[in-house]
Amino acid sequence: MLRKFAIVGAIACSTLAATSATAASIINLDGKGNASLNGDNAVNLDLAAGTYELVFVDSLFTAFNRFGTTSGCDSLGANCRLGFENSARFIIDGTTYLFGDGNASGGIGPQATGGYYSTAAQAFASSGVYKTSFTLASPGSASFFIYDDNLSDNTGGISLAVSAVPEPATWFMMLLGIGVIGYAMRKRSSVRATVSYA
Repeated sequence: MLRKFAIVGAIACSTLAATSATAASIINLDGKGNASLNGDNAVNLDLAAGTYELVFVDSLFTAFNRFGTTSGCDSLGANCRLGFENSARFIIDGTTYLFGDGNASGGIGPQATGGYYSTAAQAFASSGVYKTSFTLASPGSASFFIYDDNLSDNTGGISLAVSAVPEPATWFMMLLGIGVIGYAMRKRSSVRATVSYA
């Protein structure tokens, strides 16, 4: 009986391992090299059919500055007239989606404070409020880029994580596997506990 539980547990664990193996793809967008008005310099990512979550992450980049300078900031380094932001656009099946500060439109600053930030660290710290998801009905690619036209003064960049969202059946198998392993371990300890002395 325990052997059957171990086999079911192993199958569920392999499902868990397969899920974590495709956990996230990191997209690094350079403020100069991957910026344009139409995605000409985009980073393309080939994806399987499914639902994906998109967030900003601290990887190669944390934030970018489309002006090369900061000005007009308040005493906390926020509400700047010029400064750092976290914004991007992505294209799926010919449709462009906006993500992040100022709806990724440029020139209007982050939505949360009405302005830019004095440092990349501050901009990144505010980017946690942004999370979106998209679904591909069939295998395809997504193109990610920074929206801007005057690239010579851009500094920094942004890093994005694209993670597959597990389907309900995958979650069920993972939970089943964990439960079966727990049951088998408990059963095994109770068998050991019934030792009697003559």
